[in-house]
Amino acid sequence: AVVSTQSTGKQLSPDDLSTSLTSAAVSESLPAAITACYSETRSLLQDTISHTAHTEPQYKTLEWRLECRTNSRALRNTVQPSVLTKWTTSSAKSGEKARYLNCDINTLSHITETLQQAQSELQSFHSRRVQRSLNKIW
Repeated sequence: AVVSTQSTGKQLSPDDLSTSLTSAAVSESLPAAITACYSETRSLLQDTISHTAHTEPQYKTLEWRLECRTNSRALRNTVQPSVLTKWTTSSAKSGEKARYLNCDINTLSHITETLQQAQSELQSFHSRRVQRSLNKIW
């Protein structure tokens, strides 16, 4: 069932599925049976997946504003900068949605460093190797 669902999600043809199963070193009769079942139920699986697919919101726009609080009565000669960001996302189910994040400069720097580190991890040798292995399977 998982093989059929994943194959339908990747929009594999029955021939591609058969080739993938054969190269995965499964027994000789199994690829033919799975491919036959997949061919019969492919359209039903595609309809079901398209109706139940969970889509993550997609980034659309980012707006930001720098705010500085200066000289309160209690604290003289101080400046407290903060950044207000508006993240607009869109999804098929909920449409456009705006989210606001108000943070100080240190927190924003930490978020930036964390995102840059995650991006560099995606470009690492190990990550690329895992991605290639997953692409070979499906």
